[in-house]
Amino acid sequence: MRPQAEHLLTFARVARLGSVSAAAAEMGVTQPAVSAQLRLLVGAVGEPLFARHRHGVRLTAAGEGLLPHAEAVVRALDGAGAYAEELRGVAAGRLAIAATGTPAAHVLPPMLGAFHTRHPRVELSLRSGNSDQVLAMVGRGEVELGLVEGPLESLPPGLEAEPLMRDRLVLAVPRDHPLAGREVRPVDLDALPLIWRERGSGTREVAQRALRQAGIRIRGGLELMGAEAIREAVVSGLGVAFLSHLTVARDVMAGHLAEARVDLPGLTRDLALVRRPDEVLSRAAKRFLDEECAPLRSAMS
Repeated sequence: MRPQAEHLLTFARVARLGSVSAAAAEMGVTQPAVSAQLRLLVGAVGEPLFARHRHGVRLTAAGEGLLPHAEAVVRALDGAGAYAEELRGVAAGRLAIAATGTPAAHVLPPMLGAFHTRHPRVELSLRSGNSDQVLAMVGRGEVELGLVEGPLESLPPGLEAEPLMRDRLVLAVPRDHPLAGREVRPVDLDALPLIWRERGSGTREVAQRALRQAGIRIRGGLELMGAEAIREAVVSGLGVAFLSHLTVARDVMAGHLAEARVDLPGLTRDLALVRRPDEVLSRAAKRFLDEECAPLRSAMS
């Protein structure tokens, strides 16, 4: 039989106080209850741990050898209790979030920065991928929260989703392109060399759905992984691409890229927050939802 943690805690208390009666009083139990725990511990160790004297008890050689281990259990439980208190106040812990390219680069960093300022001891982790990959990470429990670009056709079992903020796609073109700053008719899109995100990308799904609904034929073209690769391809003159206005805003202001206006319904989309149910979320995740996500949701209503 192995020593039990409860018995070691009682043993450490008796050793500290030097008296079974004093330990019983501090624990709020009877002396026989303390003595019973000590007998069980002696049975597990196989050696007497205390010797009685007229003022109480003193440790035997075996007791002296066991005491450091019992005190380690006391420290471990005290530390676990302190850590639990920190978690209840979100003073510590871990929060893992996954997001698709646009929100990972342009939405979440300031949100995480504000959260870190308020809760500096919470360890933050941000992973990125396309919409399918982010949904899979949340579904497998690798992260607690996910932020994806719509549309969401289906969710893994047990997950919830809600709109967090609104985004719109624009047609990014080289700064010296003939269509820069001009209106593009939907019919004219058929002749443009479009660059596409990889399959599974929310940006790709939204753009292609809007084109299909307008009766525009979708031709194959250059396909690249990630918004940054597409941005570089457009800057280099390899074609034009539908990208989030959040992705290209700085480049347009700096003169690296330009936008062409497309009068096409369906290019506005919601960025959706995907999460696990409240009962399995950490306190840090719940606080992030309340402090950082709730204001964005309110702005949409």
